[in-house]
Amino acid sequence: MPITLTSRTVRRTGLLGAAALVVSTLTACGAGFNAQSTQPYQAAEGSNAQSGEILARNMLVLADAEGKGELHAAFVNNGPENDVLKSVELDPSHQGIEITGMRPFTLRPGALLSVPPTTGKPVVITGAKPGTMLKMTFSFNEAGPITTQVPVLAHDHYSPTPPTETGEHHG
Repeated sequence: MPITLTSRTVRRTGLLGAAALVVSTLTACGAGFNAQSTQPYQAAEGSNAQSGEILARNMLVLADAEGKGELHAAFVNNGPENDVLKSVELDPSHQGIEITGMRPFTLRPGALLSVPPTTGKPVVITGAKPGTMLKMTFSFNEAGPITTQVPVLAHDHYSPTPPTETGEHHG
């Protein structure tokens, strides 16, 4: 004998199916303009900033407990012409902290510049203890300056540069 459904049963089944479809569509993985997967976040521990065509990424200072450390950063020049990172300065409120070893770095178009460079001396920061933030200004020949807070991390927490031939770490 064939199964026959009343029109009431068919309507209820259709409404339940439509309701299930609407609920699953509205709750699908937090989709929408404010979905977590569409929000920017910083995967690195250092600071990121930008001035015109110059991108500064993962800026941080690695220091030991006594406050001797090095500046680490990556710069990308997305502009059509060379630019120069000409200076790095600390906010005057950072008494007793000093930057040495800074020299001009050429930023070539479309190229990445790592500080410290793989074949060069580091930019040394003395007096900055791990766990603090330094307000630093990075000045360029062409692009405007970048002023940002740069974290000071413990030397043994993170070391982006390999040891030298003598076993000494830069970072």
